[in-house]
Amino acid sequence: MKTKAFAAAATAALALGIAAQPVTAADKDCSDFSTWRAAQKFYKRHGGPRRDPHRLDGDDDGIACEALRRY
Repeated sequence: MKTKAFAAAATAALALGIAAQPVTAADKDCSDFSTWRAAQKFYKRHGGPRRDPHRLDGDDDGIACEALRRY
């Protein structure tokens, strides 16, 4: 019975477009990176700029951890 209930709930969630978040690395912050390049590479590999699960791009401009950039 539990299996049927789970299957029904899963089907409903998928029908509504609700999908579980994929398992990713532990939450990262800009302070976890020693360089901007490393932060940007991580950001892009984990969905940026479409998704930003680690919130590395505070102003949504596609550039992660701007404070680490050296101009």
